[in-house]
Amino acid sequence: MSIAVNLVTGFLGTGKTTAIRHLLRAHASAERWGVLVNEFGEVGVDGALLDGDGVAVQEVAGGCLCCVSAPAFATGLNRLIRQRRPDRILIEPSGLGHPAQVLATLTGPLYRDVLDVRATVCIMDARHLQSPRHREHPTFVDQIHLADVLIANKADLYSAIDLSAFEEFVWQLKPPKLAIGIVEYGRVDIDWLNVGRDSGRRAAFPESHAFLVDSEVETHAQDARHWILIEGTGDGYRRASWSISQRRPWRLAALRGVFSALGLERIKGVLHTDAGWMALNDDTWQDIRTPGDARSRLVLIDTAAIPARALDRSLRELDDGDD
Repeated sequence: MSIAVNLVTGFLGTGKTTAIRHLLRAHASAERWGVLVNEFGEVGVDGALLDGDGVAVQEVAGGCLCCVSAPAFATGLNRLIRQRRPDRILIEPSGLGHPAQVLATLTGPLYRDVLDVRATVCIMDARHLQSPRHREHPTFVDQIHLADVLIANKADLYSAIDLSAFEEFVWQLKPPKLAIGIVEYGRVDIDWLNVGRDSGRRAAFPESHAFLVDSEVETHAQDARHWILIEGTGDGYRRASWSISQRRPWRLAALRGVFSALGLERIKGVLHTDAGWMALNDDTWQDIRTPGDARSRLVLIDTAAIPARALDRSLRELDDGDD
């Protein structure tokens, strides 16, 4: 029997991982589910966030599944299929990942007899419709164009203008979506995964990632504590990623102060603190289970320069404590 597959797309910060965690909690326990997750940073964070939900998780970090990480995507997907034999796989590309090539791979001859590709679900933030930077970004546009299901998440933060703009926007989309939702906190209806798939959808910018090559990827500060900082650029964004084995848990109050002052577009991390393991998602902190790989991980993304070296010094000072 073919394995059901859903692509869950969405731009940076729309709540894809939160939505997937909700779906994982809602699915029938008799079904084996797997998740293939890709991140723009070189250090994986989402895999650690999903790992505690009792499903098989395969991570592909560094670049987008559609271009730089394409070979790793096939390797990760094959490993997930071979080792876990799931009934369904949810695939979460990076927020900067263009879905066209991923869909072409999933529906191509290599997987045609293995996978049953179901609805592509796009999680968006309706407030981004008021932002020219988002409306003019090819990946943002095509994540919406290629979706069978379009979900406006974070509705608790919307104004009446945001809701009206979203409703006007979706009714103009051609071909129409098979399902449209407005939700809070990633509470996606699990039935939306099975509404069907329109194979006639076409990307407006199919070549937008065709010649994208990451540049300026540089690794810094490796030492005996396994402290790695990686900086890079790609698709108009800068990123900094950390993987750290700490001497001691960081003080949560101090971490809050460090990160609240950054003001970056995307901050995501799994961090070992004196209050336990915490997930950081922009300005939201949440308790999580101890990850299988007990390292703190952090990814920062922005179009402007990221103060990575200064932040690295601050984190090292917290780790050194009173030494």
